[in-house]
Amino acid sequence: MSAVKDADKLMNNVQPEANAKPCGLTPKGLERQKRILDAAHEVFLEQGYDNASINEIMCRAGGSLSTLYRLFGNKLGLFEAMMTQTSNRVFAAFEAVECAAKRGDSPDQALKRYGHLLLERVLSPEAVGLYRLVSMDCSSEREHIQSLFYTQGPKRINEKLSAYLQQQVEQGVMQIRDTEMAAFQFLEMVKGNFQLRALMGMSISDDERNKAVDQAVDLFLYGAIAR
Repeated sequence: MSAVKDADKLMNNVQPEANAKPCGLTPKGLERQKRILDAAHEVFLEQGYDNASINEIMCRAGGSLSTLYRLFGNKLGLFEAMMTQTSNRVFAAFEAVECAAKRGDSPDQALKRYGHLLLERVLSPEAVGLYRLVSMDCSSEREHIQSLFYTQGPKRINEKLSAYLQQQVEQGVMQIRDTEMAAFQFLEMVKGNFQLRALMGMSISDDERNKAVDQAVDLFLYGAIAR
């Protein structure tokens, strides 16, 4: 076995220490952490979790394996940190949905804003790459990786919308039996087959996106019965 594979195997088997979290870092340490996470993002998306080499990551980031171990514990710890960083970058904008009601938006306006934001973020190259990475992973850590992605992405998005819908129910604006399920249903109506098409490299026009959001909001709020 090569030295590279020996090092990767060692790092895969190392268990993170309780104090392995990157806390209390100096500005120089934060910059080093960022370089490692950026390099990890590139390598994981290019090669997948199982094939990704920590040596390759550190070659791109600069630094030693001991630094990686000190900051992230092991390869899985590094992946988790990369996933959290990427998810925050892609999905943090959804936090704003909590302010929709305070701004006085109607449900129609709030849902359309949310729908357009969903397509903008979910169909971004970064999000598509992350989804491809997770869906195609065949490593021994597959269940953990997919659970992490679900929590950081789909579940996080859905919780924000569900909270908004529950607020509308409590205010007597909407009648929904299960706001969590309703949120997922709305999001799936908006996405349609767009995410699959993006995974296959197919283009999606602005006109298609606009129509998808408008029709999803109409169906969600008013149903398909002629009014």
